[in-house]
Amino acid sequence: MDKIIALILLLTCLKGNTQIIVTPQLQKTGVVQKQQMWDMLLTNTGATSILGHIQVVLGDNVTGQPILSGTGKIFSIAPGNLIINSAMMDPVQYALINPNYVIDPGPNGMLPVGNFSVCISFFRHASEEITQIAEECDFIEVEPLSPPQLVLPWNASEELTQTPMFNWLPPSPVSFFANLNYDLDLVEQLPGQSAADAIQQNMPLLHQVNIIPTSLLYPAGAPQLEFDKEYAWRITAKSNGVVVSRSEVWTFTPKKEKKVEVVRTNNLPYVKLVRSDQAGYALQVDYLKFEYLNEANDSTWNIEVYDLSTPTMDSIPMRWDTIPVKYGQNLINIDLSDKQVFVSRHTYLLKLSNHWGEQWRMKFEFRRHEDE
Repeated sequence: MDKIIALILLLTCLKGNTQIIVTPQLQKTGVVQKQQMWDMLLTNTGATSILGHIQVVLGDNVTGQPILSGTGKIFSIAPGNLIINSAMMDPVQYALINPNYVIDPGPNGMLPVGNFSVCISFFRHASEEITQIAEECDFIEVEPLSPPQLVLPWNASEELTQTPMFNWLPPSPVSFFANLNYDLDLVEQLPGQSAADAIQQNMPLLHQVNIIPTSLLYPAGAPQLEFDKEYAWRITAKSNGVVVSRSEVWTFTPKKEKKVEVVRTNNLPYVKLVRSDQAGYALQVDYLKFEYLNEANDSTWNIEVYDLSTPTMDSIPMRWDTIPVKYGQNLINIDLSDKQVFVSRHTYLLKLSNHWGEQWRMKFEFRRHEDE
């Protein structure tokens, strides 16, 4: 009887000394794929091999609720260290636990943007018993490839209106996000103050929340913007109500529109296209006139025109294949007087792309002679 008790005690001691240590080797920030949750080091501190499997659980860092779980294949780990990656655990079985998150179902899919916990557990298989004998958690911050990109009003621009149209592009990739919406903050920028300091320190004149489209016309009920004062604005992107990224801070200054003298419709000068995000501003009456230096020696035009006065920045259909293009200087003069798609007093953006990948721009206001 004593021998039996001694044997049981010995087996118990051996079992207690058999340990697995899990050391996560996660990418802590940036864009993270599901397969990267499996980067870890396992250490078998015992004297014999252990049969088992690994489970990885992605959890909400705030609530602690599980979002996604992955279970790897059964394998044996010998005494010592073993570096693990996702390929060694194939086929991994994933289960989406929280349907509020949109996660690429593929094995190499991207994790959603946000702050998460990653808990790695090792389960030992002994006879018909499966027991968790190790667990280690770590934290990651998954960031988008790019934050929201501001479009209009251009940075440091002068706007001939007190009710500007704000436009921006969503953070990318959009497939990372569920229930994407935006907050827009606008403040007055004081003399000597940077745009970043202004948006952080000054009382918002406008704090518009939960905007679903990527555009907003300055609300009529908001405080009136004053001419010749500089304003700073920023977009905050949210997914499922959680902030995921913020845009840069841009500025603009409302300016009173100067009275334009009546001119003969085709006597305005040619406006040079500029290779800059900050396109110059021009007035075009009845005709579209611009100058382009074709150093890339393109044989065809690649031009897009957008109506900036519409919420969706509508693209304007135009035929360019009938207009010849040559190497060097090109002076283009197009009669728009009968083109009803061009609306008087609307602002437009002309964007030319060449095969060098350069983009040349011109921002212009179109008017009809009879409206002068």
